[in-house]
Amino acid sequence: MENDSGFSLVELCVLLATAALLAALSIPMLNTSMQSMQLLSDSRSISSTMTYAKLRAVSQMTQFRMSFDLDNDEWMLERWDRENEEWELEQDINALSRGISSNRVTFKAESDSSPDGFPTVAATEITFNSRGFPIDGADIVYLANEEEDYAVSTSLSGKIQLWRYEDDAWVAR
Repeated sequence: MENDSGFSLVELCVLLATAALLAALSIPMLNTSMQSMQLLSDSRSISSTMTYAKLRAVSQMTQFRMSFDLDNDEWMLERWDRENEEWELEQDINALSRGISSNRVTFKAESDSSPDGFPTVAATEITFNSRGFPIDGADIVYLANEEEDYAVSTSLSGKIQLWRYEDDAWVAR
């Protein structure tokens, strides 16, 4: 009797070709998903740090400032030192995601449109006073990659909001 257990070479080749085809088709989708996740992650990180700055300003009864270097895609959190009358770095300087395959997250100096009540020009710094309110009023920071736009805003009342541009309108996240 002949032993029929196992797979033939043809069956293995068909299986490998199918796996290779599925991998080739899924890589662009995976790439797009990763880029989207990087942008969302950076937006949430800035939003969380803004909330942290607001709460620390109240708890320490001093000013906290987030500074945005729009040209170098970096941002930092600083605390006002009353004794030396200067800004001190509260956290390390943060860089936006460098992205994969040359699609990186960047700050936008200006947006074609904005969420209602916010400027189209991005803020280079947002300062919270000792009561947790932004000193300069309502401000916003725009982030983007090649596919999507996000924004992080703070209103006059100190509310921090994450926005996404979809279907020709800004939608709160």
